Amino acid sequence: MSIPPTVVALNILIKALCKNKETIDSAFRIFREMPKRGCQPDSYTYGTLINGLCKLGKIGEAMELFKEMELKGLAASVVTYTSLIHGMCQSNNLDEAIRLLEEMKRNDIEPNVFTYSSRMDGLCKGGHSSSQALELLQMMVRKHHLLNMVTYSTLINGLCKEGKLSEAVEILDRMRLQGLKPDEGLYGKIISGLCAAGSYQKAANFIDEMVLGGISPNRISWSLHARMHNMMVQGLCSNIDSSGAFQLYLSMRTRGISVEVGTFDCLVKCFCQRGDLNKAARILDEMVLDGCIPDEGIWSVVMGGLWDRKKVREAAELLFAELKLKVKFVGTQITDMCCILTRNLGMAWSPGFCC
Repeated sequence: MSIPPTVVALNILIKALCKNKETIDSAFRIFREMPKRGCQPDSYTYGTLINGLCKLGKIGEAMELFKEMELKGLAASVVTYTSLIHGMCQSNNLDEAIRLLEEMKRNDIEPNVFTYSSRMDGLCKGGHSSSQALELLQMMVRKHHLLNMVTYSTLINGLCKEGKLSEAVEILDRMRLQGLKPDEGLYGKIISGLCAAGSYQKAANFIDEMVLGGISPNRISWSLHARMHNMMVQGLCSNIDSSGAFQLYLSMRTRGISVEVGTFDCLVKCFCQRGDLNKAARILDEMVLDGCIPDEGIWSVVMGGLWDRKKVREAAELLFAELKLKVKFVGTQITDMCCILTRNLGMAWSPGFCC
């Protein structure tokens, strides 16, 4: 004797099928056959299917099912409303998201932290002023909602995009006071925003904070981590903060973060401009050891620095070291220097040497 299925059992099966886009059609077949088996779909059945459709971006179908649910007199839960609001925000249909939010309140359904976070995400992604998102945050606090990482991350990202970095840092501080620990991605948004605004020293402070907090990037975010460090060093060099740039450079080497050619270039030029040729030469050596062949510009800057300091012999040795590396192209400036050096030092030089 077969055991007739129950609504609870079929709801469990439908929920499992809704997790995969390849099987959601099977979930709908079961849903439509439920009345034939003496099982009437309930609010949970509809809510599960609506959530599945929203996750697949099928917002139109989800709304049709929602209307069908209302016609049958079934009350939607906060989870169902949140799924629809999130879907509307993702499809940039913010007016409909607001309408659903107001409908919830009329039906005495209190939005939860996920509902408000979805609304906030829509505001930030839809190009709206972050002031609206901040107002929403204040309302959540007044209603004693415990804010989560998603809420904070969404708001911080929106503030950084608008260049409101002071407000973003304030939200980060509030988040930490709540006991939530920022991750690599969240720090990355703040640091990238500060770099874009030219606040390289503040960005460097946040990198130090990350290191002291034991926050290490994962395999996926490692490239972003390395890019941030290189961008920081280059920014500090452009601000003539050679000391800060050099300390961060040393930290990168200690921690195994790859140094880009552009970063080597900025460091060498920065120290040559300051007349610290020893550090410039050290960085040049480490650049070659890392397998990076300095280009004409780097060699010219170092040689120019040595020439200005009357260190002709060192300039000549550096030049011939370049030639041994078989640099493919030697520009007019270096060729001219070769001629001057060879006349003064009596060293053998042939323009075809590096060909």
